[in-house]
Amino acid sequence: MRRVVAVLAIVAAFAGCRSTAKDQVTKDLLSLPKEELFAKGQALLAKEKPAEARKYLNFVFESYPNDPLGQKALLLVADSYFSRDRSLGYVEARYRYRDYLTRYPSASNRDFALYRYALCYDKESETPERDPTNTREALAQYRNLIKEVPSSEYAEKARGRIHALNDLLAEHEFEVGHFYFRKGDPAAALGRFQYLEDHYADYSFKAKLFYYIGTSFDRLGRNSEAERYFARLQAEFPGSDWARRVRRSDNIPVDKEARSR
Repeated sequence: MRRVVAVLAIVAAFAGCRSTAKDQVTKDLLSLPKEELFAKGQALLAKEKPAEARKYLNFVFESYPNDPLGQKALLLVADSYFSRDRSLGYVEARYRYRDYLTRYPSASNRDFALYRYALCYDKESETPERDPTNTREALAQYRNLIKEVPSSEYAEKARGRIHALNDLLAEHEFEVGHFYFRKGDPAAALGRFQYLEDHYADYSFKAKLFYYIGTSFDRLGRNSEAERYFARLQAEFPGSDWARRVRRSDNIPVDKEARSR
């Protein structure tokens, strides 16, 4: 019986602490000026207490949306979600960055918000085997950033990510083609491989691509076209593993080889 009473006392004390903390936040929001509320939010973020920080920062933003402090508060809320480094955090951050960009089109740090907005999609990019929707959206937003503020330091970062994401989309096309190749349908595989070649001129793994285009042609009995791609492979990537495979007579590719670089 004593143990039960003790446990109940602890629970009651804990609930009282929670209630007291909640009451203190409410008291602060109703009595403190916006500058102090903003400072409290910043301090809580520094202490890695984002949920508590957002209570203050959201209040500042919602109460003073046209004030520079309200503008800064919204951006900090977005940053606090982004820093969670989890899928749900990126989704929440994306909504806040979009709100910021819509509300404050002339903000001095708009390039940073544009970059973070694109980066939220980038962080959610899928592997080549998965649906590339987020990858495509990230590319679109990076291009929008470059169009709006081409001289920004964030535009330069965006250019680097565009190349990497284009490779990811190209690899998606390759994976589809390679699926058909493994299933014994070289015609369907060739269609995907050639689409990749036509639409992703900067693809980083062209040696692999030329090898599979040439081998697909070979399996279709189109020997002259196969030889043309094998010759390109030898000329442009003579030191690659793929070129060495061509120089061997028994170079039938297997699944694991397609994933090598």
